[in-house]
Amino acid sequence: MIKSPLRYPGGKSRAVELISTLLPTFDEFREPFLGGGSVFIYAKQRFPNKKFWVNDLYLELFKFWEMTQKDVDTLIDKIYEWRNKFPNGKELHKFLNKNLDGFNDLERAAAFFIYNRITFSGTSLSGGYSEGAFTGRFTESSIQRLNQFAKVINGSTITNLDYEELVKKDGENVFIFLDPPYYSATKSALYGKNGNMHKSFNHKKFAEIMRNCKHKWLITYDDSQYIRELFSFANIIPWDLTYGMRNITEASDQKGKELFISNYLKTLPEKQQFTLFEPKVNYRIKKVPTT
Repeated sequence: MIKSPLRYPGGKSRAVELISTLLPTFDEFREPFLGGGSVFIYAKQRFPNKKFWVNDLYLELFKFWEMTQKDVDTLIDKIYEWRNKFPNGKELHKFLNKNLDGFNDLERAAAFFIYNRITFSGTSLSGGYSEGAFTGRFTESSIQRLNQFAKVINGSTITNLDYEELVKKDGENVFIFLDPPYYSATKSALYGKNGNMHKSFNHKKFAEIMRNCKHKWLITYDDSQYIRELFSFANIIPWDLTYGMRNITEASDQKGKELFISNYLKTLPEKQQFTLFEPKVNYRIKKVPTT
């Protein structure tokens, strides 16, 4: 299976295999906080004949997804153009920072991908330049993978709206997967310019909107008493996940408690060992006691 071409902080690439076992039957899949899109990309390949509507409010990220779907060849050409023009990674990063506000849609999409490959932890507009990422992540193969990626997302609806639009819109047998900005991430800079889209997220409003959602839904969240209280009306299942990408405010990988919150899911499958797309990467997810 093809994986997301994006490095995304807090992304669910390490948990896709577990999450895939939790999906209900559906005719339409929606993902309001698309991010790196690991779950969407998996579901799209597994259920190619279903309807898919994915969305992200982060404009640069949306432009990347949109342009990859509409004209991936032109996007790849632009990425190569800048890569060849600026063989020095620091100069490329400086060029993007200086000119981003004046870029057209194609240039914004190309810039987002490059930022994602050459910054610390792939944090894009929030991340500083990383020489290691430039040499190790911004590779020929990483660019060429966009061609396969474009084929997978073909036929999907991709929008740049508030998440409420996808949650409230009527539909038949709709399932919504939501990976919102985490509560603990309000002090970090993971999303948007300087992390503004993480820091300003209204978790209380989000909980109220989900309380009234008529579709089946599954949320992934960080574990905190505040979030548990907000979603006390739903099913809450704790679990553990080790992140492979650092939070900007942390010095090492995090192994933290996570929550699945849902209006249909009540338990996790008994199996606790999962192998990802690449056999060399293994991890263990454990149920943790409810406190």
